[in-house]
Amino acid sequence: MSSYREQIEWVKTLSIKEGSRITTDCPFCGGKNKFTLDKFDGKLVWNCYRASCNVKGAHSGERNLDAVKARLSGSAIKRHKPEPKPIPTITTNVSNSDTALSYLKKVNSYDAFLRGDIKIRYAPKESRVLFYNKDSTGAVGRSMRPVRSKWWSYGELSKGIHVGNGDHAILVEDVASACAVSNVTGLTGVALLGTNITKSIKRAISNYKKVTLVLDNDASTKAVSLLGVLGYNSQVRLTLVDLKYLSPDKISEVIKYGK
Repeated sequence: MSSYREQIEWVKTLSIKEGSRITTDCPFCGGKNKFTLDKFDGKLVWNCYRASCNVKGAHSGERNLDAVKARLSGSAIKRHKPEPKPIPTITTNVSNSDTALSYLKKVNSYDAFLRGDIKIRYAPKESRVLFYNKDSTGAVGRSMRPVRSKWWSYGELSKGIHVGNGDHAILVEDVASACAVSNVTGLTGVALLGTNITKSIKRAISNYKKVTLVLDNDASTKAVSLLGVLGYNSQVRLTLVDLKYLSPDKISEVIKYGK
């Protein structure tokens, strides 16, 4: 675990313009493209979105000339919010790609697709399997090629991706695990697409009768902090194996007992 001072010293070595964001591999846990750094009004704000990594913070440095001018004029530069990547317009049925079908079956997502619990398409230009949210306003795409960024996000995904129709929500980090969860009767998999419980996600899960957060076994500290955000009608389970690789019976065991 890195110290807060080590984090500050590292982010200060990065070159970033006022009002912008950079995304890179986390130097502390090694998570691929999980680390973000924003700079606005002279302040550096960073966060790692890997569940097992607690790296995050803020540091008020010196304002550069642009930040000072903006501050004096009353129009200080706000934190950069990048425009969402548009969903690919040219897609095809996943059955047209043997690679896509093989992947969906490997991560126990194919049955959810067949049941209609989630819309899944294949974007041939990007060679990505697209998992859509309920109203198709957003999607995440898993590359079928060996590329640096395995996952891309498209459109509006502030509420996560909900898969299934059960009244017990199982919060997981990725959408494939959410699909696997939906194979269990009574459960709905909710892909957080990160490791934070945002206000939008908290509102989105408020109608479920029960909520269980499932994280990697080495994310116990993170799990405790998130449990406080979720409230009284929730519980945490830690697992050694991603749910997307487990059968419905094994998933039920994790939800009931953990591990």
